[in-house]
Amino acid sequence: MKGAIFKLLEDFVVANHGPDAFEDLLDRTELQTTRAIVGPGTYPAEDLIALVETAVATYGQPIDELLRAFGRHSFPPLAESVSDLMVGLDDPISFLLNLESVIHTEVRKLDPEANPARFTATDLGDGQLRFDYQSDLGLFPLVEGFLDGVGDWFETPLIHERVSTDGTNAVFRVRASEKPIGSGPVAEGAPDGVTV
Repeated sequence: MKGAIFKLLEDFVVANHGPDAFEDLLDRTELQTTRAIVGPGTYPAEDLIALVETAVATYGQPIDELLRAFGRHSFPPLAESVSDLMVGLDDPISFLLNLESVIHTEVRKLDPEANPARFTATDLGDGQLRFDYQSDLGLFPLVEGFLDGVGDWFETPLIHERVSTDGTNAVFRVRASEKPIGSGPVAEGAPDGVTV
């Protein structure tokens, strides 16, 4: 897993718990890596999971809530880092339809060590998508948080539902809401304002 994801987790924890909170998590977590975590580096995914588990124990927040809030918090900086690839993707549905073919393909070209999760979006008509997530990690709530963040980014909330899981893979049904941002939650259980 790329160090940039660890940096996003650090930003998320610091934003919610202060400047020393992430260092405290690092001190209390047994990591496989012994070197400093930096953005361009690649580290075991197990280290990220270990840090999340320490955060869950430290802050007393359910892991699904924490991962979803982290995903939502992380989408804006991720989008900004690939903003040149998002030209012409002006709404959340077109973004999701092009996520794998445009953005993740380019990410892999720029960094052959990168191994982002794989997403397949299928247009079902009527403004709905089937959104498939494939990863060895099975971080379904993180994907739900990213979907919340995509809706925030495009100021068009996404209504999404996990309709099936198969081990570490999942299928979501997604559609854009007709409600503008700020008119209330649109996804059942959406963690608006939830922090760790």
